[in-house]
Amino acid sequence: MLIKTETTLALRCPDCGRSTLETVSRFTFGCEKSREVLCSCGNLLLVVSMKNQKSYWLEINCVICESTHLYHLAPGELWSREVFHLSCQETGLELGCIGPYERVKAYLQTKEQALEILVEEMGGPNYFRDAEVMLSTLTYVHTLAEEGGLSCPCGENRIELEIFPDRVELHCRHCLRMFLLAAENEQDLDRLEARESIELRRQVFNEKKRKVRRRKRDNQ
Repeated sequence: MLIKTETTLALRCPDCGRSTLETVSRFTFGCEKSREVLCSCGNLLLVVSMKNQKSYWLEINCVICESTHLYHLAPGELWSREVFHLSCQETGLELGCIGPYERVKAYLQTKEQALEILVEEMGGPNYFRDAEVMLSTLTYVHTLAEEGGLSCPCGENRIELEIFPDRVELHCRHCLRMFLLAAENEQDLDRLEARESIELRRQVFNEKKRKVRRRKRDNQ
């Protein structure tokens, strides 16, 4: 019987926002040993500890709610041949995953490829002022959405995305508020990545509402 001795952790840093892939070996652990996983920026992402040689505890600094979550995993879950997903215990949103390196890598690539396909469907790289900036913009907006970082004051948060050659517009389907993100150059991308959240603020009106207002003005 072939026993799996390594697992790969994929987590996003709550401090700098970078994603980290870290491979951990069974042989790291003794009776009371633990393993720390650090981001390249030096921030502590995760502590893995073994208890009684029969279970593992994962202590994760959450990028979403900014608290620390504790997960209890059996050996078969930590050293599994399948991908095990870790979620924020407050919101249920995904924090990262654990599993064989190739499967974890493939899972992350699938999420990236979905955005690349979206760019192609919009007309390909030539449609945009800067295709790489647009792809990075969509990736970051997608990450904010996964982490609960997109919101609308109306509370419904039925937010949809509209893509243009030089910008991305976020619209609330319930109250019609919107938020515009420029996506023409690296400076636009830097401004976006400095944000930890986006709240739709600008109120707009659909054609029906515009016509009603226009009729009211005409009748005055």
